[in-house]
Amino acid sequence: MRIVTGVLLLLAATLLQITLATRVTLLQGSPDLVLLVLVAWLMLPGNRPDWRWGLVAGLMVGYASALPDWVLIAGYAAGAGICQLLSERIWQVKLFSLFSGALLATLAVHAITMTYLLASAQPLDLVDAFNLITIPTMLLNLIFILPLHGIMNEMSKLISPVEEAE
Repeated sequence: MRIVTGVLLLLAATLLQITLATRVTLLQGSPDLVLLVLVAWLMLPGNRPDWRWGLVAGLMVGYASALPDWVLIAGYAAGAGICQLLSERIWQVKLFSLFSGALLATLAVHAITMTYLLASAQPLDLVDAFNLITIPTMLLNLIFILPLHGIMNEMSKLISPVEEAE
């Protein structure tokens, strides 16, 4: 049930990202809702983080993006792998791992995307791209990660409620 719910949440986030999230901009950056849903879903207490969730998210975003699918699959898989490592290493401080997972996953996706653009001989100024796209996207992702985590936490409780011990 959790797998079906996770895929449906990623699909809904993909649709919202394509339609609405592109309208919310800061400089030239916009929030990456699929990445945030991925990070929030992987950091929930009942879920086991796995890098393979990044493959699913990368395929969904790659279908709607002008970038090649493999670039986004690699970026989202790297983000999910970072979340997997964080949950294994920093297991007591969930809020810290949530914020650092969102930041590091955003950096991973943007680094892989910029590397591809540089390798394909696209004219790209790294300093401007970092200042105008990556940093504002990281800020917007930090703003949106906490409410998304709260929504995901409530949805997780509805899917599989925890029975209280008497």
